[in-house]
Amino acid sequence: MTNRDDLEFELRMTPGVRSVGFTECGSVLVVQVQVANDHGGAGLPLTATEIACRYSDQPIAVEIVRWQDSRNSIPSYTEPVVPDAAQLTLDASAPAVNREQRVRLLAVLTFPDTDELEVHLTYEGRRIIGRGAASDGPFGAVTATVRGLREFLHDIDITPIRADELDDATADYALISCQLETGEGVRRAGIAAGNDSIEASARATLHALNRTIAPHLVSGTETT
Repeated sequence: MTNRDDLEFELRMTPGVRSVGFTECGSVLVVQVQVANDHGGAGLPLTATEIACRYSDQPIAVEIVRWQDSRNSIPSYTEPVVPDAAQLTLDASAPAVNREQRVRLLAVLTFPDTDELEVHLTYEGRRIIGRGAASDGPFGAVTATVRGLREFLHDIDITPIRADELDDATADYALISCQLETGEGVRRAGIAAGNDSIEASARATLHALNRTIAPHLVSGTETT
């Protein structure tokens, strides 16, 4: 099953992307990515294809549509660059992971009177709660999410570093970017939207970590 909301969100975060659309053609999902004419070189089709493949378990075709500014002259036609098959191999050595096997966010609750924050997560029917301080705001939600993930992988060595709200006065949602660090000193970054900054922070944390911890959840091993 294709997670179109997450797919559209990540594609729209790609520099130059103006709009994303979907249509079905038999069993194939056609993803149309509209970009500004002066953004996205020959590598954009490959980047968009890699992103799309991460969010879908059905055949995908990616169509790049470039916007032409009417004030500029029409560019001369050039033969499109088609990557060879080797370039389209997406980390074949990594274990295949079904998106349904990832930790998912159920709810985020805040209790200002007691300065408590709860992040409810689920994995394969098991539900856990990670807790943090409501007064810590977005960073507290990141911390609570990490604490919840430790219930699924007890030895996970992840330290929250920061959580920042990305300002957009015209948006009717909150957008958060977060950074975390593994025990080996590797930085992981995530970005996500939510109804408020607390929910967006929890989603950003899962965005940063889900692909890293998913193989360990499936195999039952621990990770750092």
